[in-house]
Amino acid sequence: MTTTPNAPGPGTRLLAEHLGLGEPLTALAVRHPPGDCLHRLARALCQTATELDTGYWRAQQAGRQLRALRRRPASNPDETDALKEEIISAAGELESMLERCEVLDTALIRLLGVYQDLVPAPGANPRAAPAAS
Repeated sequence: MTTTPNAPGPGTRLLAEHLGLGEPLTALAVRHPPGDCLHRLARALCQTATELDTGYWRAQQAGRQLRALRRRPASNPDETDALKEEIISAAGELESMLERCEVLDTALIRLLGVYQDLVPAPGANPRAAPAAS
């Protein structure tokens, strides 16, 4: 799947799906303005989702660059050696980007879990308080 920087990436889509929001970054900012007790958590969710979106887009770009390098012909041994080095470098960069995306994805899922524990879904019954003994 190819995305552009303006299309919702996996972080934004994850928030949209789990929170039932069409524009989760805007909605969270409106729901939890500065001063709200959940403002920092909502901001962390938005920042992490945006970083994941950006990281995913950059990883796609790096993958395309690596694919182009692998298709590029080399006409002599010096060019072949230089091309191999470029491919190795690009592959390392892509691997690093994908590792970063994995870390961001895990962080976003954890933050989302905390948020969902603190904020009931619209229309959901709040958890009943335990009965007094």
